[in-house]
Amino acid sequence: MPAPPGFWRELPQFPIKRRAVAEVIRSVHEWTAERLSYYEVAPERGITQQARVIVMHGGGPRDSKEPSLPLAQDLAALGYHVLGFDFTGSGDSSGAWPELTLDRRRDQAVSLVDDRVPAQCPLILVGFSMSGQTAADLVEHYGERVSHLALCAPGVYSRTLRETPFGDDTFINLAFTKPELWPGSPALDVLAAFPGRTLLVLPEHEEQVPPGMADLIERTVRTNPRSAIQVLDGAGHLLDRWLAEHPQDRRSVIKNLLRRPTAAWLDPEMSG
Repeated sequence: MPAPPGFWRELPQFPIKRRAVAEVIRSVHEWTAERLSYYEVAPERGITQQARVIVMHGGGPRDSKEPSLPLAQDLAALGYHVLGFDFTGSGDSSGAWPELTLDRRRDQAVSLVDDRVPAQCPLILVGFSMSGQTAADLVEHYGERVSHLALCAPGVYSRTLRETPFGDDTFINLAFTKPELWPGSPALDVLAAFPGRTLLVLPEHEEQVPPGMADLIERTVRTNPRSAIQVLDGAGHLLDRWLAEHPQDRRSVIKNLLRRPTAAWLDPEMSG
């Protein structure tokens, strides 16, 4: 079962130390015949953390990178370079959302990361909703380069749906009404074996992810000793929008994500 609301209030509250005003640069990335809209956010005085943060929005046609911009700016204030983007058919990117698939989402993310992030940089992945699955796909692709995962109200999807277009009625039907398919998601094996830090962020009121799927994800994450679970009081499924409007919760998520499982790993910026 999810941790009770307010559970994380017992954690010591370390202040986030802002270093500089974040600079936001917007551009587009060519992917096959489409154009992916993205922003990069970094401290105006230069990047001081080696890891790069990748922020990925949910799977609906009305989802976009914009609600995550305050989160990106807070991370940039800690010295991180942050990359956020719109998948095809969403936000400011080109393309038709009904043609998007789980595999195309993964491929778009890989193409953009390979283009914009130096190959030697570790990766911190933040995935909202469907992008919990996409984040797991990137862990499978990049392996040990991924050091941290933040899974925000995530969903997972059966391997049999990898190439099914979102506009196909069978996608929604099979994705959410067939519990017997959920354990077949490759994301679960990835999350169970992930050697880095995982933060599972759950809303108090989940309206979209089926309870059985949410419980399966939580049980999987709990098997990893490097994981943590945070419940946001009052929040619903759209956690990117919630965090944009609740700076205290946003900063708490950042602190819990960057918190290390052992004292020897503590990030000095998080230790106050």
